[in-house]
Amino acid sequence: MALHKISIFSKGVHNVLNDEQIPPEALQDEKNWLSSEGVLRLANGKIIIGTEGAAGKVRGLHFGYKVNGEKICFRKISGFIQYWNGTIWVNVTAWDGTPLTGIGATDEYSFANYSSLAGNFVFVSGDAGLFKINTANPGVCNSLYVAGTNDKGRIMIDKGRLIMWNCSDAAKTVIKMSHIDDQSATVYHDVTDNGIKPIGSQHITGTLPSASALRTCFGVEFHATVAAGVETFVDQKDGTLVSNFAGTGTINYTTGDYDVTFSDITTSAVDAEYTWENSNVDGLTDFTYTAVRVPSEGNMINQTIGGDAIEAVMIGQDGAYYSLKAQSAYRLEISADDKTFTNLVYRADMGIPFFRASVSTKKGIVFMNTANPDSPELTILQRDIYSGNVEPLILFPHFDFSNYGYDDACIDTFGQYVVIACQSSDSDFNDTVLLCDIAMGTVDIGYYPARIFAKDAGNLYTASPITESVYNIFSGFDDDNFTIENYATLKGEIFGIENLKKFRKLKIQGQIEKDQTVEIYVSYDLNDFELIGTIDGNADYVDSGSPRVVGSNMVGTVPIGGDNAATVYSFFYELKTATPKFRKVTLKFIATAMGYIDLNSIIFDDILIFENRIPKRFRVKPP
Repeated sequence: MALHKISIFSKGVHNVLNDEQIPPEALQDEKNWLSSEGVLRLANGKIIIGTEGAAGKVRGLHFGYKVNGEKICFRKISGFIQYWNGTIWVNVTAWDGTPLTGIGATDEYSFANYSSLAGNFVFVSGDAGLFKINTANPGVCNSLYVAGTNDKGRIMIDKGRLIMWNCSDAAKTVIKMSHIDDQSATVYHDVTDNGIKPIGSQHITGTLPSASALRTCFGVEFHATVAAGVETFVDQKDGTLVSNFAGTGTINYTTGDYDVTFSDITTSAVDAEYTWENSNVDGLTDFTYTAVRVPSEGNMINQTIGGDAIEAVMIGQDGAYYSLKAQSAYRLEISADDKTFTNLVYRADMGIPFFRASVSTKKGIVFMNTANPDSPELTILQRDIYSGNVEPLILFPHFDFSNYGYDDACIDTFGQYVVIACQSSDSDFNDTVLLCDIAMGTVDIGYYPARIFAKDAGNLYTASPITESVYNIFSGFDDDNFTIENYATLKGEIFGIENLKKFRKLKIQGQIEKDQTVEIYVSYDLNDFELIGTIDGNADYVDSGSPRVVGSNMVGTVPIGGDNAATVYSFFYELKTATPKFRKVTLKFIATAMGYIDLNSIIFDDILIFENRIPKRFRVKPP
């Protein structure tokens, strides 16, 4: 046999079968390496957002969006809801500027985005209340919880309706629904306030007369006569008011506070026109319904079989709602006219361990099925192409998910991946992120502290399970200024024959950054790994005349994490070896510095074949 070549890495980690039986393109184990686009490359690191927080956990993480598409990050820590202002984390206060009260340090919170004619909002809910934040004014919120009108619990928003479960004022087996927000005069109230300021003003401040703790305003206009004519300020929906002359103005949609400077001294009283809404009246936080329910009103659905709490509600490919409990699942279908509700047990042999352990994707609902805790299975509920029904399908049977714990799991999507935050067997907290590519059938293993995911425009953020900190992961070429912990262990190679063998040369191709070095280890017939060589980014076998720029963060083809980039060079490394006779050989790679590295070809060259015997270390001499 002249040589054995591995020219593509496309299978990820296979750790169910014996390491000799897995595909040659697969790995038996890894830490922070990725099989991506046919190459094996070192995963990117992480960057902290702000400063390291105190000991504890982040118990909510979410991105809302302003009307111009600008992102804004919210989190829940200790007794606070906070937003990131680009420099520091800022506490969100109540409508009147006082601190929010009653938020328990260990309470978990969920978030949901909503856009309407009234603006862009983030709704937040947990054991302490139900809050509404206009993203134009993220520092203040409306506290909307009113017993009998709504509730507190996990939330999502779909088809103009807020859906809540795991509620505080109802059984944990109940789903509550709000009125459907029809964005009409039923919930929107137009106001004209004439003469709110006297003649002779140029700079005016104050609060809109109709402002209150439960209301938000929008569509704000101010009018007054100045020397040049009638000056009008028009609401831009982002908190700014634009004048038809040279004046400037701002409005806080939650508090109703305004600050307007006219282009000249006014020669008439200042008039204001605006619209306000109270979501507790026929809106997203009004769960009420009449004795004979009318379509579009609120509702309450019982899903009591089994008695276990509803953990998560997901939207299926058929548009129905699937409630995932610990040991069962319900399917709730609502007719288009909101008159008929079909509420049935979907499965009695599936469940999730935690409310974040599932995600709705274009391909179906992906969740970690722990109904049998000894044999967790990553499962997808997807439409069968023949029957049209939504059916469960086990994903990645070649990967042993039982190696990890899921009591605090979180599942989300990121680029082509489904990402799973979970806990390795020797850890007390989530320290692992599994990257699962459903299309390619691969699972790769990253090691990052993560208990909640939030993503934005190609960036993936995680909330820490041990400190009140947030990280941007798969970002940069270092682990927050430290070398990334890593290894990649290939399959056990026998080259397709049982005979003993040797090889005289090992050849490796790939791309490397100048400052990176990668150690090569080998194990023969289950012996300990020993160092046999090092790939050095500054060596002569690196083609320094043909540089290539790669993004500082690449997941598939999506660049993330800022503008940093690396200049990498192709290399072709050859190592002469003096191997013992072996039946099986295993390679391991460990990157030891900061910087980019990928491997795209490994060649065992000049292979010598010997007798068909077991390795010498396993032979037993006859008595």
